[in-house]
Amino acid sequence: MKNPSILAKEFMNRGFSLNCPIIDVHGHLGPFRGVYMPSADINLMIRTLKRCNVRCIVCVPHAAMVDPQRGNELMQKTIDKYKGIFLGYWMINPNHREIIEKDLQNFEKTRGFVGFKFLADYHTYPITGENYIPALEYANEKKLMILVHTWGDSQFDSPKMLGSIAEKYTNVNFVMGHSGFGDWETSVKLAKELPNVYLELTAVWASHDFTTQAKGSGTPVPLSSFLHINGIIEFMVERAGSKKILFGTDLPWYSPHYAAGAILFSHITDEERHDIFHRNAERLLNKFL
Repeated sequence: MKNPSILAKEFMNRGFSLNCPIIDVHGHLGPFRGVYMPSADINLMIRTLKRCNVRCIVCVPHAAMVDPQRGNELMQKTIDKYKGIFLGYWMINPNHREIIEKDLQNFEKTRGFVGFKFLADYHTYPITGENYIPALEYANEKKLMILVHTWGDSQFDSPKMLGSIAEKYTNVNFVMGHSGFGDWETSVKLAKELPNVYLELTAVWASHDFTTQAKGSGTPVPLSSFLHINGIIEFMVERAGSKKILFGTDLPWYSPHYAAGAILFSHITDEERHDIFHRNAERLLNKFL
């Protein structure tokens, strides 16, 4: 192995690093309709986390995408049962504003929730819409995190749209899920210029030709999209800096070992890898870890 990284050698020898734990800021719980995921079972998921020395993962149950009340309750039970392993994002479905307002009144009673999750592409409601305002104002007041699914030039959650709300709600730490997949230049520019915006690497390490997927994450994927773009992680580190990048996998969709390998074999330093794997998340999640 020609890679000079000490961390890479340790991962290759052990399958994990003793000195470099991982914090995954983008995970899910449970099965997803019609999709086979070997790690969807909670016990298998925990085994996968331990194999890669993932110290903690911040999740949203798949159930919360369509039924936020049931999904958020499941997340609370998981946090309580597996203390220290799981933290959660409270799913906000903008199509049910009356539920949002009720949830916000009781949010301080929750345990282990670091903030909210916006999944606008799936809920087909723009993140700049008025139904998101109560959650944004609450998160700004309480200085919470919000994981926002962002994608290309989606009409619901493009990087440009994320930038417009991040400039207004400056006390919220916005995590750009998938880093605005495809529109890398805008995403990296936002992370560099706005102190409260962070890039998140889920699917970035397996990035496809974004010209075929520019209209949102629901766009059909042509065969040509399997042509990979090299150097995305290096580009992010060079332009935005390693302190603005967070590790994420969408587990149980993707393997933390595969995602870790993409970072370990990028042309960056071990200090920058430490930032991405755990230091940045430790700083943001300090009071929860």
